Amino acid sequence: MLEICEPGGEQDVRWVVARLRAAGELTLDDMPWGRFSHAYGPADDVPAMLQALSDPDAGRAESGLKKLWSRARHQGNSDTTLALAVPFLLRIAAEPAVHNRHRLLRLAAEAGHRNHFGTDLRTDLFQVSDDPDELMIDGDGRPVVWTQQAAREAVTTDASLLIWLLDDPDVLVRANTAYALAGALSPPPKVQAALQARLATETYPTVRISLVLAIAQLAALHGDPDVVRLTRELWAGEGHAPDVRFAAALSWLCATAEPVPDRMLDLFVEVVGPELAEWMKDVPWPDRIAERGLVAWLVAFLGEAPTAQAWLTTRLAGSGV
Repeated sequence: MLEICEPGGEQDVRWVVARLRAAGELTLDDMPWGRFSHAYGPADDVPAMLQALSDPDAGRAESGLKKLWSRARHQGNSDTTLALAVPFLLRIAAEPAVHNRHRLLRLAAEAGHRNHFGTDLRTDLFQVSDDPDELMIDGDGRPVVWTQQAAREAVTTDASLLIWLLDDPDVLVRANTAYALAGALSPPPKVQAALQARLATETYPTVRISLVLAIAQLAALHGDPDVVRLTRELWAGEGHAPDVRFAAALSWLCATAEPVPDRMLDLFVEVVGPELAEWMKDVPWPDRIAERGLVAWLVAFLGEAPTAQAWLTTRLAGSGV
């Protein structure tokens, strides 16, 4: 029988990172990589992968990212090693000359996320971590939520760096920065303020969608009672851009268990099309939307609302997305 590790010990990545941070600035050499493992064995090889991410050669940088992703985020699960890597991923992604910057941010964000298992429902799109009460254990006896919490705390600690990246010239960097900030474990108030400020000036639909989802997710996760009202005002307000209204509708559905309003279904029919489908492919929240298609994803997203699902399926059957 697998023995569960005790919290606050040498196998508790939360405690390990907190202790190292208290001692000073984190470096690759500080991290006890050999104490932990990834899907293919001991994690001593992770520093070399992280260093490869900054290589000027695009091929070597891509190879390093693929290796790190397959080993530390294997099949949608985060190994403890990935939580240790988050501070370095964020700093590497902040360098303008680095390749694959938006994917580094995505990996750093995914480090703290539960396994999506290929589906997204209105009841779980904003659910970041696994339920602590279920006590999922990795192969070494460590609760999975320790890794998720440590990764999300790393995002919280580096919130100022990520806020700066909200103004990055790269569209995909901005979108994935919003996704990373939305998973912060205990974000300071300046995070919501920065997301709101960026939304007020953002012109690219993919980023606007990501900003709306990030603002709503943070509000929902941290108990803001106004999230339902605020998202309703956005999706129901005809003066807002279609991409903003669509993102706000998804957010409203995630923030409440109320039935899908007929007016919202009409909105979906109005805005869903090839253009929105292209924008949504680069939004970090949905899982495999490019493979499934926007209509199939949206119908599945409505979960336990068979009447709404059937109505949308019929109305959007000829949309081609």
